[in-house]
Amino acid sequence: MSVDVARAVPESDTAPIANLIEICRGERRTVLNSFTPEEERAYLEAMGPREAVFVAKVDGEFAGFAGIAPRWGYSERLRHCAECGTWVMPGMRGRGVGSALWRAGVLPFCREAGFRHIGAFVMAHNTGAIAFYESLGFSICGRHRRLVDWDGEFLDAVEIEMWLEDRLTAAT
Repeated sequence: MSVDVARAVPESDTAPIANLIEICRGERRTVLNSFTPEEERAYLEAMGPREAVFVAKVDGEFAGFAGIAPRWGYSERLRHCAECGTWVMPGMRGRGVGSALWRAGVLPFCREAGFRHIGAFVMAHNTGAIAFYESLGFSICGRHRRLVDWDGEFLDAVEIEMWLEDRLTAAT
């Protein structure tokens, strides 16, 4: 299976991205808010030079996306830190789409943007996502009890992190 990865294009990728977010919300796999295609387009058009969204397509069909952005914009001392997320269509999970997004899009972008540390929150019950991130070189660095308010039910989340230097050392 060939996975094509490219930067998201506001004119064509906003509806599939918004749709996938909604699918993942329904599965309780993401804490992202729902976005209309118009809101997603405005987000893509307003991104700064250290923010990126990449889309994956298989045989020309949308298969997933990944985003990367500065994690804490309020401190120059944390300029090396990024926040990430990866979302893959249910029928494409476990088939290399997420890995392709990282290999061809996110990791090269992180190096170019000067990020050295990448972190994210993952719903603790989303063991598939945790395993995926661990396969990339992330490790769990904390657990937040009852962090996510899901319509009055408070759910745990884990915090994951990866130092790019560690990943590069492990790959050589």
